Amino acid sequence: MNMEIRVPKMGMDTTEVMVSGWLVNVGDSVKVGTPLVEVESEKVTLVLESETEGIITSISKPKGSTVPVGDLLAIVESTGG
Repeated sequence: MNMEIRVPKMGMDTTEVMVSGWLVNVGDSVKVGTPLVEVESEKVTLVLESETEGIITSISKPKGSTVPVGDLLAIVESTGG
């Protein structure tokens, strides 16, 4: 099963974030808690972690992209865990 990694709601006023850096690449294996991507808003920098064990199959927003809250960042194909 695929798990979508999306931009989380990060506060009342935050409508978009910038992808400041990917910590994984397509094809990488990840475990629960593996840091995936760093995003930043005007007020906070946040590292999003994997919620499943699997393989990164897609990264849809490159470093430097401005992305609306709720938008797809990546897909992890679950291998269990």
